[in-house]
Amino acid sequence: MKKFIMLVFMLAVGMFIIVACGDKTTKSDVSDAAVTDVPIDNTDMDKIGGDICPCVMVNGVVYYDTGYKSTLDNRCEDMDGQITSECSGSEVPTEDNQSNFGKGYNYQYGFVEGTIEVQMTDGNWYVLATEEVKANYKP
Repeated sequence: MKKFIMLVFMLAVGMFIIVACGDKTTKSDVSDAAVTDVPIDNTDMDKIGGDICPCVMVNGVVYYDTGYKSTLDNRCEDMDGQITSECSGSEVPTEDNQSNFGKGYNYQYGFVEGTIEVQMTDGNWYVLATEEVKANYKP
């Protein structure tokens, strides 16, 4: 009986881990981000780029810096992608996985639909959003 209970417990823990690291793009309520995001001033994101807001293209969609840093503690270790090319800081990216602030940065889809989170060299994760989501993004 003890073996059976231990097996059930291990299966439950395994399912919890799988769900925790699952696709986070299905949530669409912007208010969910209020718990995990805090406004920032004078970050690395403010210092990079050029004439326009720092942005990146992922799967044909351009995501713009929101000015917020994610404080999510229990992040899944699996990355959804990496920025592999860059364009000028005065341009909007035109290719997938391209940014106007550099390359080599990992990203994950955010908990709020229409957002991604990019890990910068300072170790912090910054929230970027589509134009539509950014207009209403108030964590």
